[in-house]
Amino acid sequence: MTNRREFLQTTAAIAGSLILPKAVLATPALNFHFIHADTLNSWPVADPVQWSLEHAHEPILARAAEGLSKLTANDADRIIRLVVRRCSLNLLELQPARVLVDHWGSHRANLKPFFKAHGLARPEIEVVLKDQKHETVITLTGDSFLYGVPIAFDFDLEIFQSKRERRFVNESDDGMAVPGTSSLFAWNGLPDGSIPWVALKSAWRRSGGESCLNCTGETLLVNFGLRQVGVFNRSGFVEHVCGACRRSFRDETVDVKAWMAVNLDEVVRPDAEMVWGRRVARTTKGHT
Repeated sequence: MTNRREFLQTTAAIAGSLILPKAVLATPALNFHFIHADTLNSWPVADPVQWSLEHAHEPILARAAEGLSKLTANDADRIIRLVVRRCSLNLLELQPARVLVDHWGSHRANLKPFFKAHGLARPEIEVVLKDQKHETVITLTGDSFLYGVPIAFDFDLEIFQSKRERRFVNESDDGMAVPGTSSLFAWNGLPDGSIPWVALKSAWRRSGGESCLNCTGETLLVNFGLRQVGVFNRSGFVEHVCGACRRSFRDETVDVKAWMAVNLDEVVRPDAEMVWGRRVARTTKGHT
């Protein structure tokens, strides 16, 4: 975090382009984009100050129109602050290996779609978030804007990939628990909540992986089950990982019992559900 003086110094140092003459702002090497924080619509502009003055009559800038009518291109900082504050706009400046983002408090756009489209969600990209409301600066890396969450450092991706390659082969350890799985289902002979390899193999045989939200990789199913939601309710989930970007994706909107009916052979469906720490047998293997 920074105080006001540090904010102004930092802003002047890393975003001095916003107070340069208009001719410099229009230099092709500088790449500006506005993003609407609510709709996520974005568009490039050569000069954000001049664009704001020239488009003050348009609906997107309606809330700033009166203030803009009193300003000129010499008021660059005030213009950017005004449109960011009043119009829910974020201003992005794309530089080599750096992205500068001006936003107003909590009105910061979800930058993930933009970063994906422009190939910016990479660890070598520095992202400087300038909160004009609180006059603070936060510096992150581009991979902070990837979808999903990083997989655990000790997650053994290779064993999952190896098992999936042999999904049509019966192996002696297929009845053993998959490392790291956690579910409110239970299989006879396994610890509570653990999923057997034979169940994952069944799902892998029945369906292919999903496309990764970040890259061109195909995700791999690694976990599924129920999770406790509050005291009395439970919700289903299905979890995939991408080996290319090493991110984990959990779908918590899925009806996991219906999902099992489609994706698991009946013989490998769970034998019980965990209710208040106890196994409650399912009436039949096909019961969902």
